[in-house]
Amino acid sequence: MSKKAKKPFYKKFWVWIIAIIIIGGVIGSNGSKKTRTTSNNSSTKKEAKKEDTRKITYEKFSEVEMGSTYEEVKNMLGEGKESTSSEMGGIKTVIYTWDNGDGSNMNVTFQNNKALAKAQAGLSRERADVNMEKYNKIQTGMDYNKVKEILGDGELMSISEVGGSSTSIYSWVNSNGTNMNVTFQDGKSTAKAQFGLK
Repeated sequence: MSKKAKKPFYKKFWVWIIAIIIIGGVIGSNGSKKTRTTSNNSSTKKEAKKEDTRKITYEKFSEVEMGSTYEEVKNMLGEGKESTSSEMGGIKTVIYTWDNGDGSNMNVTFQNNKALAKAQAGLSRERADVNMEKYNKIQTGMDYNKVKEILGDGELMSISEVGGSSTSIYSWVNSNGTNMNVTFQDGKSTAKAQFGLK
């Protein structure tokens, strides 16, 4: 009697469904992001006040931990808007979205009321200084700290924990909108992409 080989988590269809939903949400949100213009001195106070009134911030996004219940996340962020809900094989998956109304937003995916993924777009105001030379230095298998030595701090765009494995995507965006991202699987870089770098 032979044992049935366990399928790697990344070969299960629901893993890719969740990944596509998260990436689609981030890309869709980035497409609608408004470009910011430099304000003159007379509007500096107004701009600072606008930033202070945002309900959802990158800091709050960072505080949402995988495994949290919806109630715990709601206590931190307020009521989320349910964007999708499905049930397959007794596993209920719900995605809630929190939107600032300025193109910045975040979402959290829950399975059986436990957070297993989160993604954000436009929450961080930090700008990077990346170019093709730095991009080319990033190699497969590097951990985040090594990548950070080359590129500086990245902005966490999404993270998911499925089947005991963690996947995260960090982004570096220049002030002119050109950018790059690096995907990490269980702490090691597995993929990178760039848009408009020179």
